Amino acid sequence: MTIKVHGHPLSPFVRKVLLTLEIKGIEYESIPVFPGDSSPQFRAISPLGKIPILQHDDFTTPDSSVICRYLERVFPNPPIYPADPKLEARALWVEEYADTKVIENCAGLFQQRFLFPKMMGKPTDQAVVDNILTNGMPPVLAYLESIAPESGYFVGNALSIADIAVVTCFLQAQYGDFAVDAKQYPKLARYLTGAFASPIVTGRMSKERAALGS
Repeated sequence: MTIKVHGHPLSPFVRKVLLTLEIKGIEYESIPVFPGDSSPQFRAISPLGKIPILQHDDFTTPDSSVICRYLERVFPNPPIYPADPKLEARALWVEEYADTKVIENCAGLFQQRFLFPKMMGKPTDQAVVDNILTNGMPPVLAYLESIAPESGYFVGNALSIADIAVVTCFLQAQYGDFAVDAKQYPKLARYLTGAFASPIVTGRMSKERAALGS
């Protein structure tokens, strides 16, 4: 069995898949590919030119949500989707919210404060940053604070795709020098502090730093 993940590890959607693989203890090969790669080989497995792409032997599929669901079906233990239908629906909703609204703001900070100035030699557009911090992020944080757990996991009593999706977004924001205000959003800040300290997450971030160094 060979599993390969095509995509750059700094992508939040690639990170989501890699965290899923690592939580499940599945060995994989990471193949760095940037989004928008126009090579015929990549476009053959990614018609939209997006990352990540999962390659499992002779089977390939794009899209992080599709990939994580596939991995759950093929490698069911430990599970990352609740067995209860209502809890599963909640977890899928949190994943969707993270993959759209949360990452919109977190990736914007990553781009403006890290990717552009530190990797591409482009200036930060402070107006974009200010708009994210003033208008984009506050309603997102307020909503997450309203559904964040007092302790434990986002949905039910076990780690799920909801946790993986939320955490990977805020790991992206960390590159953009963003931290959740613990006074204004105490539940969310407490949750993220615990999640960031978990061995799976610290291990993943060590690998990302190593990739940056290379």
